[in-house]
Amino acid sequence: MRARRLAVDLDGVVWEGERIIWENVEGLRQLLEMGLEVRFITNNSTRRPSEYARRLKELGIPVDAGYVVTSARAAAAWTRAKGMLRVMVIGEDGLREEMREAGHELVEEGAEAVVVGLDRRACYERLSRAAGEVRRGALFVATNRDPTLPSREGFIAGAGALVAFIEAAAGRPPDFVAGKPNPWMLRVAFGAGAGDVMVVGDRVETDVRLAMNAGAAASLVLTGADRELGERERRRLEKMGVLVVEDLRALARRLRP
Repeated sequence: MRARRLAVDLDGVVWEGERIIWENVEGLRQLLEMGLEVRFITNNSTRRPSEYARRLKELGIPVDAGYVVTSARAAAAWTRAKGMLRVMVIGEDGLREEMREAGHELVEEGAEAVVVGLDRRACYERLSRAAGEVRRGALFVATNRDPTLPSREGFIAGAGALVAFIEAAAGRPPDFVAGKPNPWMLRVAFGAGAGDVMVVGDRVETDVRLAMNAGAAASLVLTGADRELGERERRRLEKMGVLVVEDLRALARRLRP
């Protein structure tokens, strides 16, 4: 399949915490020069798309906020589509602002939905309250189930850890997980149809699985979470049609006509 559109992950591909992965920035510029349509997708719900777009522009990648889909934006699109009004949020400013922009009222009780993302200031009291709202019948929505995410200090607990807390306390799993590997992310990014899309990311369990779930092509970039991929696993992925590359410069070479 000749990919015409790319859904490119951010954490572990363009940067890792505060560290810029310059070889991938160079490769990304090459991919854009080839005329490929690029959207950026991330399971990180803490920042708004405008913040990511600004950071990308600083790296010489000309995009606006409409080209960035966070798991927060995907979750807000889903709850809005379901007609939810009163929402309790466990999450940081990126998630809270997306929910407000979607027209939701943020509440602490009587919620129609509890939406959970990464919250590095989350406390036991609010997590317990959120679990109580779920037990009383509120829809349980997770931005993602990523157990960890990269940071300057190494990998730290991700949104999946908070989701697991509420799942255990409420006695049931989320009704909907908005982020990768749910194909909903690609629908929010591109609209219907993923036949000419390639998902580019650094994690087998989220990025490659997203591509498989959506019927899209996949490229695993060995600059992030799965950089220590074993040879046996690499051969297995390649037999499945996954392009495994050292960086985005290598991907540009593979996709060049």
